[in-house]
Formats: sequence, C-alpha cells, structure tokens
Amino acid sequence: MKTYYMFGDSLMRGVMPDEAWNYHSSDAIGFDAMQAQYNMKFVNYAMPTFTSERVKMWLTQIMSSHPVPDVAFLECGGNDCDYDWKSICDGKCYYEHRHRVAPQDFKKNYEDMIHLLQEKGAAVTAVIAPPIAIEVYLSHLLESGISREVMSEYVNSVHQMQDEYAEYGDIMRAVAKENGCEILSLRESFLALDDMKAYYSKDGMHPNEAGYALIRGDFEKYFASAAGII
Repeated sequence: MKTYYMFGDSLMRGVMPDEAWNYHSSDAIGFDAMQAQYNMKFVNYAMPTFTSERVKMWLTQIMSSHPVPDVAFLECGGNDCDYDWKSICDGKCYYEHRHRVAPQDFKKNYEDMIHLLQEKGAAVTAVIAPPIAIEVYLSHLLESGISREVMSEYVNSVHQMQDEYAEYGDIMRAVAKENGCEILSLRESFLALDDMKAYYSKDGMHPNEAGYALIRGDFEKYFASAAGII
C-alpha cells in the first residue's frame, strides 16, 4: 500500500467559511473515500494559513521524525501571493513588498522543500492551486474594512492580481519540472468555467462545495492513473 503525505495550506484541508465567518476544515475533496477506493494511505499535514515559509518549517519537522512516504504532495502559493494587508493598512509596506512572501523567496522555499523530500527518498507531486475569484475577494476585503483608497494604491486591476497569482503557479511548475516532479494542476478546471465565481465561497479565496467537487475530480483522475485504472 502506497503512502501519500500532503503538505500545503487550507485548500488541501477543504476549508470553507460558514455564515458567521468561522472557517472549518472538511473532507470536501473526498480524500477519505479515495484512499479506500484506491487502496492507498493518506496522511494530511496541510495547515490552514501557512505560507511556504511555514510549510517548509513544518515539513522539515515532520520529515525528521516520521517514516518517509512513497509520495509527497506539495501545495502552496496562495497565502504567499496574497498581499500583506495588515502592513499595508498600517502604512508599513512598500509596493514592491506587497506580497506576504516575495516570488524569489517563494521559489527558494519551494526548491528547498522538494530537495529535502527527494533526499529523503520521497517522490514529489507539485499541486498547483486554482486561481482565486479576484472580484469576489476584493469585495470581501472592502467589506472587511480595507479602504478603497488604500486598495487602489496597490491593486491596479483585476488582471494584475490574476497575473500575479498565476506567476506563483508558474514558479511551482518550473521548479517541479527542473526537479523531475509530477505536476497536478488544479487551475485548468476552474479557468474553463463560464462563471468561476459560482464555485467559490464568499471570501473569493476558498472554493465552495461545487469548487471542491472540481478539485475532487482532478485528484480522482490522478489517483486512478497512479493505480493503473486509466
């Protein structure tokens, strides 16, 4: 039986907000059913809110004290690319430092994690997160108290933010290819939608049940292929 470790952020935990804005993990992706269906063991070490810096620290800790898995999923980037809105609102963030983790630092963190896992003997699959619903996300930020004036100083357009989120995914893809990793991209299923907003929770960042169902489909195809079914 193959063992899979999952490292990442809230996406891999199926996190969604409820009506009171409390965030809860779920099995919306369906990992429990998939591990039984494909006779595999999944251990989910994903941690909501983690950037690549914190994922790297957590991964290093886990791999120093746990058995080596056959495969490790490595998903991150959404929290890294997000703007450091607290520092921005406090007037302590220059435009060029707007991301919580800069692209070049994110690349280094991702490379380090892949190298650590491979040196331990684990195969690595890069999981590229779907895009976020930018318009919904920006509306959520305005409703949460960020002023339109402050936002306009950092966000030139929806396309700007779309391109920046795509950049972090492109970094992951390039690093994964350079290091001989498999790639499971969740972006394309969302980009093919006519109305992507309908597949996201009200914060614009976390998928809703319908969005996680799309992600489940991508993982099912991956595991069916790994099991030799397709």
